[in-house]
Amino acid sequence: MSSDIMYNFYSRAVNTVVSYSLLLMPCLFVEPVFAKNTAPWVGESFWGTTCIGAGQGYGPFDYTQRYRFEKNLNIVEDYHFTPNVENLASGNSGSVMSDIDYTLRAWPNHHRALNSVSRLRLINKEKRPSPKFPPAECYLQRAINYSPNDAVSHMLFAILQHRMGYLDGAESSYRRAESLEPDNLQLKYNVGLFLFDLRKYDESLEYARDVYAEKFPLPGLRRKLEEKGYALDSTE
Repeated sequence: MSSDIMYNFYSRAVNTVVSYSLLLMPCLFVEPVFAKNTAPWVGESFWGTTCIGAGQGYGPFDYTQRYRFEKNLNIVEDYHFTPNVENLASGNSGSVMSDIDYTLRAWPNHHRALNSVSRLRLINKEKRPSPKFPPAECYLQRAINYSPNDAVSHMLFAILQHRMGYLDGAESSYRRAESLEPDNLQLKYNVGLFLFDLRKYDESLEYARDVYAEKFPLPGLRRKLEEKGYALDSTE
């Protein structure tokens, strides 16, 4: 199992960290007031085009409130966000992208679906998507606008920005996620990797010490730092 970041955001690391992060990350049960009754498209793509997608059908529902809308979530996941769709293997009611799109229009901040659409974006990094569907960054901005206190959406956007080379935006997104969930180990791990890529090794080391002190299982950050001569157990 890969150990660096999220579903191929760092070579093969992406799959491991994102799925691990989304399994263990707190549910972040935000009060319903933070989610809106509508989920408009907002923001711009990385190409500078206005984010535009299909209109609202079923929903919208806030994924941080999924425990309150379990039946509604099951309806969408059973027909549109099956394991094959999540793993980008095959669509269920149509194409993989059409099923992800339906899931995210109904549940704008569905964490696993956001992760899947980000994976597709990185697989086709240099290729513009079909005009039928907006790129991943548009789904992520829509999710954040819909439920702004959802730290997971901010983290996923940060990782996509990082891997696409938008480092200023990534730093801002990471900091926003940290302000919402400062003690989250998965978030700290990803921030540590981001700082490492910025060659801020001392700062990255502090994050690494925090997460590994809590027995965080993924060794990628530790390995990267040790290769640069930074030992986590050093007191110097």
